[in-house]
Formats: sequence, C-alpha cells, structure tokens
Amino acid sequence: MRVRLQRQLFAFALGAGLSARVAPGHAQGPVTRTISEPFAPFVFGSGSCPDPKAVQQAVLSLVPLERQGLLERGVRVEIEDLGDSYKVSVSKDGSSVKKSYSDPTRDCDGRVRFAAVFAVLTLMPPELGLDPVAKPEPEPVAPPAPTAPTPEAKPTALPPALPHLAHVELSALYAAAPAILDATSANSLGAELRIALGRAAIAGTISIAYLQRAKLELNGVQAEVERLPSSVGVRLHSNFEPWLLDADLGLLLVAQRIHARNLLTQQSHSTVDVGARLGVQVARQFGPHFAPFVGAFAWLSPAPRELSVLPQGVVGNLPYVWLGGAAGISFGM
Repeated sequence: MRVRLQRQLFAFALGAGLSARVAPGHAQGPVTRTISEPFAPFVFGSGSCPDPKAVQQAVLSLVPLERQGLLERGVRVEIEDLGDSYKVSVSKDGSSVKKSYSDPTRDCDGRVRFAAVFAVLTLMPPELGLDPVAKPEPEPVAPPAPTAPTPEAKPTALPPALPHLAHVELSALYAAAPAILDATSANSLGAELRIALGRAAIAGTISIAYLQRAKLELNGVQAEVERLPSSVGVRLHSNFEPWLLDADLGLLLVAQRIHARNLLTQQSHSTVDVGARLGVQVARQFGPHFAPFVGAFAWLSPAPRELSVLPQGVVGNLPYVWLGGAAGISFGM
C-alpha cells in the first residue's frame, strides 16, 4: 500500500509540474482538491510570485488525504521572491532544506508548481528504491545583447599658460682682461642685476653690474680700477623644456675710476667707456618661476682710455676686452 501511494504522488507531481509542456493549450495550474477541514497556514512569504496561498493549495492537492496529517506536525514552507529568481525553504523537525530557482520571465503559475513539488518531495522523499524525481532545471536565460561602449568624454583642454613677461636675474661675476697691445692684464669679482622684458623669442634687456677694484701695472706704474658696467640690448630666447637657452647682444656703457698707487702724488681719475656686450647663458627650469643659470660673457671696448703720468707721459691704456662667467638665479614674473 505504501509503494502504491508513493507512485501515485510522483505521477501527480510530475503531471502538475509539466502540464504546461505536455498539454499546451489546456488550462494551467494545480488541480484543486476538496479538503474536508481547512488547514492552518504552513506556507509563508511576503511576495506574490509565487503566492504563498496558491503554493499551500498546490501542496495539499499533491498529498493524498490519508497523508495530509503529516503537514500539521511542525511543517513550515517559506517562499522568497527575488525578482528574476525565487527561493523555497522547507523546515520540519528542526531541519531545513532550501532551493533556489531562476525564472527571469516571472512565470508565477510555474513557480507555484515547482515550489509545491519541491516541498512535497522534501517532506515525503521517495522510498523503497523508487527512482527519484528529476529536479526541474531552470530554463536557459539568453545573455543580454552586447551594447556599444559609451564613448568617454574627453577632458576640456586648458589653454597653455602664457610665458612670464619679465625675468629678474641676480648673478655673481668673475671677469678677466688679457694683456693685448698696450693694455695690461687684470681680473676682478663682482655682481650683476639684469631684467629681461618680453614673452616672444626676442626680448629686451637692461643690466647694471659692479666689479671690485682690479690691480693694473703699466711700465712700473701701479694702479687700481673700479668698474660699473651697464648695458641695454636684446635677447634671443629658446625654450627646450626644462632647459632654456639665451643669447644677449647689447650696447655697453662702463663708468670707471682709476687710482694711482706708487706715485708721489696720489691721483684718481674717472672715465666712461662705450663698447658692446656679448653673452650666452643656459638655465634649468624648476617650477613656474624659478630657474638657476650659468653663463659666459665678453665686454668689448674698442677705444679704451689711455693712462698717462708725469713725467713719463702715456704709459698704456685700459683693457680692450674683459672675458668672464656668471652664475645666478632667474625669477619669472
């Protein structure tokens, strides 16, 4: 008798679970059984797909009347609607079995049938070597159609920053004059302030420098000369970021003061020489405003002042050329 009841249960479960596929066009849904006495709720859930009441009715329709008493002994079935899937939990005698099903189409009637079959097979599993009922496989879900990637918005390019209008340069100098013709050799240390104005490849420059006293000796006459060179000119600028290359050409104006040292009468004489200034320098940019640099220059005086003393007369002249180097810092503004 027990084997016969189990076979009737499996046949009914399979018929209820697969009726939509075997007999298309016929009415779907679980077969309603007539219950002499109403059952207390044992199927619970907050969703509507599947409906807990419909699942409970389907479970009662699958269980023979003589076996329905088992459903009153601590049985609890919980239904959880997860949108594209749902979960069925069956609890009895302190143990719980859970099963999740995928259903993107949200076939609520099909969910009721699968939930009821799972609950019945969990509460009354097949015995006496009967073949187990195959678990319903979820229908394959077609992968979503690929969508074209959204093109990334390109950041708005900011306009390039304008070069600085002015550069202020502070440098230390070393200058040396070679002995040429009637000029003696000399050397001196000093400092220079230079300002370059302009953003283009050609800029204007103005400078002033100071050289400490340099010693001269001409035909036994010892003297010292102080120089205050200043210049106005143009600069050719090339930018090889982060390196900067500049070439300078300008008009040179040098104020000089000569002091005789070994004459009976100490004499001082002031003079002004006009000439040309040539220079080149290389700078390394660090940040938007700061650039240390090194350079070389030449001061040319084509007609330097003569030096004369009594009673010898003219003993020589000031240097024709001063050659030197500079090292300093440039500040962009």
